[in-house]
Amino acid sequence: MIFNRFDSTGYLVNLCARLLTQTMARAVRPLGVAPAQLPVLFTLSTLGQSTQTELAKECDIEQPTMALTLRRMQRDGLIERLSDPADGRRSIVRLTPRARGLMPEIQSIANAINSTALGLAPERQRLLIELLRELAVNMRNARAVDDAIERARPIEPES
Repeated sequence: MIFNRFDSTGYLVNLCARLLTQTMARAVRPLGVAPAQLPVLFTLSTLGQSTQTELAKECDIEQPTMALTLRRMQRDGLIERLSDPADGRRSIVRLTPRARGLMPEIQSIANAINSTALGLAPERQRLLIELLRELAVNMRNARAVDDAIERARPIEPES
């Protein structure tokens, strides 16, 4: 069977993610925010504060990438780190007043992009979100994905 990328869920989801990221980047760049910082901003906006480890897990970002992102966000005045009173070895991350002040505009931009740039009627947009949530849950089930990959490999003849 010939692979057609335009019939591939993976290709199309990746393409849409890149296009949405580019659109969001253009919109938030004047605010001094990069797309890679958005998961942290949205998460901390909801949680109030978190540790780096918890943020990495919550945002589904690898620990080294999260460390670099947080370093840049601290440099840019978007987050601050405080010593954890319960464990001095850990630090608590929270938004700065500057970042908290940007959040209403960032959320408004995200809402505008999600509602208008997608060009979908509200019921179709809700269906898309439902399907994408289901896809994310399925993809996080690594065992099922690994099993599917193994089934897709050609069977090697025994020697």
